[in-house]
Amino acid sequence: MLTERQIRALKPREKDYVTSDGRGARGEGVLVLKVRPSGTKEFYFQRHVAGAKKLTKLGNWPALSLTQARDRCRAEAEVVVTAGTFQELLSAYVAKLEGEGAASAGNVAWSFRHYVSEPFRELVRRPAALVGPAQIRDILSRMIDQGVTTYCNRLRSQLHAAFQVGLEQEYNPRSYLQVQVRFGLQSNPVASIPVQEDWEQPGDRALSRAELRTLWQLLPEQLSLTTAELIRFLIAAGGQRPEQLLAAEWALYQEDHLVIRSTKGRVQGERQLHVVPFNAPMRQVLQTMREIDAAAVYPFQGRVPGQPLNVQSLSRAVTNLYRRHAADFTAPFTLRDLRRTCKTLMASAGLSKELRDRIQGHAFNDVSSKHYDRYDYFAEKRAGLEAWAEWLAQHVMR
Repeated sequence: MLTERQIRALKPREKDYVTSDGRGARGEGVLVLKVRPSGTKEFYFQRHVAGAKKLTKLGNWPALSLTQARDRCRAEAEVVVTAGTFQELLSAYVAKLEGEGAASAGNVAWSFRHYVSEPFRELVRRPAALVGPAQIRDILSRMIDQGVTTYCNRLRSQLHAAFQVGLEQEYNPRSYLQVQVRFGLQSNPVASIPVQEDWEQPGDRALSRAELRTLWQLLPEQLSLTTAELIRFLIAAGGQRPEQLLAAEWALYQEDHLVIRSTKGRVQGERQLHVVPFNAPMRQVLQTMREIDAAAVYPFQGRVPGQPLNVQSLSRAVTNLYRRHAADFTAPFTLRDLRRTCKTLMASAGLSKELRDRIQGHAFNDVSSKHYDRYDYFAEKRAGLEAWAEWLAQHVMR
């Protein structure tokens, strides 16, 4: 076994070399010290997983003493490494969302692929149990380095939820024996990563009537027809949540209304259904989309056949449209601001706050609404959206 005196006496060579702190039992792993040509001495926990050598860095000597390194080594050895990889954990979480009919499933899948799986191909092949806070930090740091701000927090939340599902799967006694892929998780590595609070300030930007009219007239400019029609539909529909709307297949579009699976609130474990009646401009958009591709699965299809337009692509399109025409607006705005704009301007069309809330699918959490009120408010929402369409025709679409 190593001693502090032996470590101090180790001299650098032309290439890295490793010395071991004894031998552990088969499969348990061992503490090793790597000596660099620069003279730096690094402690690692070494174990073999699926025939491949895996090294987890513990720290540098002498900042990390031999005794401390052995303590950390024992902590690492307690992690039960199973076959479940980081990628399988991410895929399992997406599958769970898809199984629940969550509108966010497609966006989460895109986030994991774009920000994790593609740029960190080696990392996602590692056992999920060996992914720690440092690896999560590196994923988010890369996003920040690329100028991604608020969505950095969104990905953090998605990763936290994925690991949490893995933990619950591991320790739920009712389902544990039925689980085919196990991850051996002991904790959630994302919990140690702080949320960037300064990127989470609540927005207050709402376009004025004149600005909304300008945006409406600009929509065909340098945008795909699908993107332009989608934005018109979102506005005409009173500011529905884009991710929910995009997740709705043609099968959910009925003769006079759209059924949205709401992610906001549940009734006895089921996702709430939010019904949105059609008005004239909404019908016009849907007719246009039918003419583009009558066989499409989704009204607003993206570049990949059979898949809807990605909400991040839509968000970037709105942001870029503003940047090209910044002089026409009083301040920057984003996709999220359009929902607030509709909520604000629908008041000018004479809609009450309660009716605006119902049109936008807000959850009513008082006891009466949650447990006793089963009225669907369809007629009221239809009348409200027709009044909104008349207001848009008079002030925005002309």
